[in-house]
Amino acid sequence: MTMPPLVFEPWLRPQIWGGRALADRLGKRLPDARPYGESWELSGHPLHVSRTADGMDLDRLWSERRQDLIGPCQSARLDARESAGFPTGFPWLIKFLDCRELLSVQVHPNDRQARRLLGQESGKTEAWVVLASEPAGRIYAGLRPGVTPADVERHLAAGTIDACLHEFAPQTGDCVFIPAGTVHAVGGGVLMAEVQQTSDATFRLFDWNRVGPDGKPRALHREQSLACIDFARGPVSPIRSAGSGRGAVQRLVECDYFQLSRVELGAGERFDAVEAAQGELAAWIVVDGRAALHAEPAPVGYTAGSTVLIPAACRSAAWEGPAVLLHVGP
Repeated sequence: MTMPPLVFEPWLRPQIWGGRALADRLGKRLPDARPYGESWELSGHPLHVSRTADGMDLDRLWSERRQDLIGPCQSARLDARESAGFPTGFPWLIKFLDCRELLSVQVHPNDRQARRLLGQESGKTEAWVVLASEPAGRIYAGLRPGVTPADVERHLAAGTIDACLHEFAPQTGDCVFIPAGTVHAVGGGVLMAEVQQTSDATFRLFDWNRVGPDGKPRALHREQSLACIDFARGPVSPIRSAGSGRGAVQRLVECDYFQLSRVELGAGERFDAVEAAQGELAAWIVVDGRAALHAEPAPVGYTAGSTVLIPAACRSAAWEGPAVLLHVGP
């Protein structure tokens, strides 16, 4: 049975480090004047399950039409994972982040650590793609060469943990891959798309000595963070945009949880989304320009900030530029 492309309603999440760029740059309708940091575009996480405008939620689709969503090959792989005791829910959580202020210095557990420390099925490996950055924008990703656990503990005590972190000024188009165990932070006016495992498992190592909305310091998880840091990883450098122009496809990330590519289309240029998916589920994120998706029942235009899920059972779907898109696949 065929399935059309699906668009879900964003879930907007206030954060003390957020701002207003989700509205100003991506057209999200923020419900009040608080700072908003996250727009959850596609999620099967219990904290929020995505719903279409007509009320169909992703959990129900996953339960009732999983094979139509993901196709027989991915379905067989998930059956094998389920038999081995691994989580088999909807595989990705896709967000936009407005990092007006610095996020905490944090680390995510891997699957094994998440089960042991949190009783959760999934850890959190993620990737960022920078959509815009102000001059003060910074990304901290990984440890500087030679940093040891003793160094981290000493600098935590002194409040100077940033001295241990690799940092750089982000550029529009940068992709940063953050496997579980990578210490990281970002802020100073950075707007980005995030693709991650379906997990909200985060350990806060340091929070820049600030207080939360209640006027009290937010909780830290130093013992758990130190247990999860991969001290062998070292600095994480950005994957820069190839900037190849019309028709360029650049593979950015390939890991056990997702694949991520950038597709650049010139005006009037088309890209066959069904052919690119090769019979499997795909999510598409419009990050620049205006893209038309030619699919049944009629073409639809999407601007930056849009996320479209194209099921494996969709028989015909082609993007037309000018636009820059991110393609997420299994």
